[in-house]
Amino acid sequence: METSIFSRCVEAAIEIGLDCMQIGIVPVYFIDDPNDDRNLMKDIFGRVWEAKNNEGNFNPYYLYGTMNTPEKWEEIKENIEGPMTEKYTKMVKKFYRRINKKHKDKIFVIVTNDLAGVFESASQGMGMAYYSKMVHKNPKFIKEVHEVIAEFTAVCYNSYMDAGAEVFVESGDLAYHTGPMMSPKKFNELLLPAYKIITDTVHERGCKVILHTDGQVTPLLDFVIDCGFDGLHSLEPTAGVDLALVKKKVGDKLCLMGNIDVAHVLTYGTKKEVYDAVKYAIKTAGPGGGYIVSAANMHPGVKVQNLRWMIEAVQTFGNYPIKL
Repeated sequence: METSIFSRCVEAAIEIGLDCMQIGIVPVYFIDDPNDDRNLMKDIFGRVWEAKNNEGNFNPYYLYGTMNTPEKWEEIKENIEGPMTEKYTKMVKKFYRRINKKHKDKIFVIVTNDLAGVFESASQGMGMAYYSKMVHKNPKFIKEVHEVIAEFTAVCYNSYMDAGAEVFVESGDLAYHTGPMMSPKKFNELLLPAYKIITDTVHERGCKVILHTDGQVTPLLDFVIDCGFDGLHSLEPTAGVDLALVKKKVGDKLCLMGNIDVAHVLTYGTKKEVYDAVKYAIKTAGPGGGYIVSAANMHPGVKVQNLRWMIEAVQTFGNYPIKL
């Protein structure tokens, strides 16, 4: 099994000075389309991606979904519940064990299903237009799709835990900058049962699971707690997330993680701007514990030097008792 790319990512995190790094298998494969000269990939949820080279780094970019009829869903469902579950449960165990064994003495390695989270896999696999239509016309169908993907995720997470994994990140952007993609009521009805499958599976074995979502998620804070998540990542400042408000409302129920801006501060920011952002975050969310400083997201434009400044700032301001 090829793990060198992921292992090098962990090595880079160690070199930068991070305490934790996430890894995870993305269930994609290359496809040939005689009418398209791009490097195309498809995943087991029906999404088509373009593989792009970003300064030597491989990145898949979502193009469109193909799971846009009940018949196509039945094909995908049969594949997920059968051969794909068998394939990936074996694969992830070897994948995590190999990487963690190499690096566990230097960094804490956690698991992410980035690009394969329940909400994004469903909505992008169907295409947002068809997904939105079915939310209103056939919500039972949407709920089924979410839960099948969640069951697949839970089985994979059990294999990761067999290999020693202890912390997981369920990845799925539930909001835009302006607010949630659906009402909290719809999320509770259609997505909460699926997320509970995942969180219950992880908690049954004494492990923890964090939800990653960009966007203005403040209206969904109660939803995140009701789903059983132990933490919330991103807390995107450019989406207007008020860290002080989040800390006040759920800081005693969720481990908060993120809030360091990647649109400017970690991409173009000066050392002072990075230090100021970290100092504010620690002062706001650090008292009493339950806050992990991290970038709100990651993209190729984020500068290594700015990440180093972020870590330096944590070492400067992040000592308890916090007096800022």
